[in-house]
Amino acid sequence: MTADERKKRLAKQPIVWTGDLSDDCTAEWAGLMLRAERMDEDYWWWAVYNMQKGEITIDDSNEYETRFIGGEAARTKAESVAKKYLGIE
Repeated sequence: MTADERKKRLAKQPIVWTGDLSDDCTAEWAGLMLRAERMDEDYWWWAVYNMQKGEITIDDSNEYETRFIGGEAARTKAESVAKKYLGIE
């Protein structure tokens, strides 16, 4: 099984967030780590890392002028970025 085949198989699993969903949470999924953290008021920071390539940052909210308001918005964007990165969205 190639690395790509393994990723696509793992990507069929649901993304499960752990930690405090109202403050700071993480999901490990298909070789990636997704993070979301409340920064102030309703503004949230998020990031997606490739854990199999030295924890390189794939994307994060610092690259956007848009503010992500609320944890759900941050988690949704991180999930979308992760799926797009793996070519399944």
